[in-house]
Amino acid sequence: MRIEYTGRHMDVSDSVRRLGDRKLRKLAKHLRGITDVHVILSADKHRHSAEVTVHSPHGDLAATQESSDIGVSLRTVMDKLIRQAERRVGKRRVRKGGGRSRATSLRTAAAPVAAPREESGPRVIRSRRFAVKPMTIEEAALEVGASREGVLVFRDASTERVSVLYKRKDGNLGLIEPEA
Repeated sequence: MRIEYTGRHMDVSDSVRRLGDRKLRKLAKHLRGITDVHVILSADKHRHSAEVTVHSPHGDLAATQESSDIGVSLRTVMDKLIRQAERRVGKRRVRKGGGRSRATSLRTAAAPVAAPREESGPRVIRSRRFAVKPMTIEEAALEVGASREGVLVFRDASTERVSVLYKRKDGNLGLIEPEA
């Protein structure tokens, strides 16, 4: 791995180089085969910025960070790169089907094969059932205010239609009514 440090309007000290090298060793554990790393450190009055570009056969990573201290900037930008590398390796594992233990592979092989799910759209994470009670909008508002959920499905007593009352982010209540 070839590491190149460039200082703009500043000299790159040995302590900063040691910090960068230590963080790059952590990055190398997550992203194998790093060939080139270019670290650009710059200082303008009270603003210090660090820009790091990493080249590897698996792809290139880049991140920048500005702060009042060069050490903080370098630490933060290296942590960003580590998160990028973890995310990239995780995506590759999911695409390739890796990361499963042998025991889970054997269990899934023995289980009957289900129809493949289409994963192009969003997934339903949680579903709940509500008892649809007939009540007025005022009664529903009182019940939503007293509940933790913030959502109430009820049958409007005047129209006999199912409606939804929910808490909005601004503190008010929203009402969803079906069209005729």
